[in-house]
Amino acid sequence: ALDPTPMTREELDEVNAIAVRNRGYFEDLFERRRDAEGDDLISALLHVRDEHDGRLTHDELAANIGLLFGAGHETTTHLIGNGLLALHRNPDQWRKLVADPMLAGNAVEELLRFDSSVQLTSRKAFEDATLDGTILRRGESVMCLLGAANRDPEVYADPEKLDITRAGVRAISFGGGIHHCLGAQLARIEGEIVFRRLAQRLPKLTLEDKEHPTWKPTITLRGLTRLPARWDQQVA
Repeated sequence: ALDPTPMTREELDEVNAIAVRNRGYFEDLFERRRDAEGDDLISALLHVRDEHDGRLTHDELAANIGLLFGAGHETTTHLIGNGLLALHRNPDQWRKLVADPMLAGNAVEELLRFDSSVQLTSRKAFEDATLDGTILRRGESVMCLLGAANRDPEVYADPEKLDITRAGVRAISFGGGIHHCLGAQLARIEGEIVFRRLAQRLPKLTLEDKEHPTWKPTITLRGLTRLPARWDQQVA
């Protein structure tokens, strides 16, 4: 549903039905948390809505929880899958990480740049503007190709090359400005932990089919449907 390509009536009906089911799931979850408040984000947001009238409407609550649900289980998963594939398609980089797992933090920044989980996003012009010689009229939408910007040769030397020791990476995979992804730091932390621990515990991990993986049939969110792997040694 996030893709800019038009959908058929059947596809649109399916997406809308899924959205209704998801909304129902969250509504049920809200009721359970209201009856038995816990030490979790949903309970905290319910408290803000109920105790501070006007701070957060019911629709805003549902929209924010839905966004967190998607961001927490899909884009971060894709970061790990896409990153692991990129490292094994560039085995010298995997060997670097195995030799020095503390490179994981910088590796995450480079992997975000090299193959972003979010390839594009859109913005709407609130007023007439000119961008690089192109006139944008108020109300027009602009499609921002994050994946292309992350490989801008005017910003990065050898942008098509994966280099987990690259300095000064400023990937825009999380967007920017007031719409910068709120989960960016969490995704970075999760990615760093995963790649560091994989390098430490499964240094001989290999992928069964790194040349012809199966990608999800979407444009906006880039991720694999599966990534079979094997290993013959585990370090505690």
